[in-house]
Amino acid sequence: MKRLFFILNIFLLVSCSSDDEVRTNTKDVVGVWEKSSDISTEIYPELEEGNYEFVLQYKFLDDSTFESFSFVRNSDTDNIIGYRSRFEGSFFIEKNRMNLNYNQYNSNVEASQLVDSADLVLIDQDVDWSFNFSVNKNELLFDFDPCGPYADCIGELKLKRVKKNQ
Repeated sequence: MKRLFFILNIFLLVSCSSDDEVRTNTKDVVGVWEKSSDISTEIYPELEEGNYEFVLQYKFLDDSTFESFSFVRNSDTDNIIGYRSRFEGSFFIEKNRMNLNYNQYNSNVEASQLVDSADLVLIDQDVDWSFNFSVNKNELLFDFDPCGPYADCIGELKLKRVKKNQ
């Protein structure tokens, strides 16, 4: 009898844990997510002495829209110094895939110059992008698909939650 009970428990445990389908609720990603890295004032000559960071930020909203920005921020004051790019559009989640449709805005000056967000110029629109993702507590991981030998591949991107339910 004990042996039968043991076998049934093993069977139930295995059958319950073999669900390959990953489901993530859209609510799991709603909020503000960032990846930042310290930068030197040598990269951006217009910066005064101080502590600065380059930030990639995603804002996912309840209405399935999103915005993404890349900018330089003063680490001491949290003031945004200038922008490099902005993406805005919509997203939907299907199993463990995030699907984005967006318009892309960039600075049309050389790469070492920062601009006001209003000065970013539309360079591409109605772009579709799909990739695997996962949410683990306060970490959002984008796991991008492999790309060709001559492409500029990203691999993966880890973002930290900075605000929930924006």
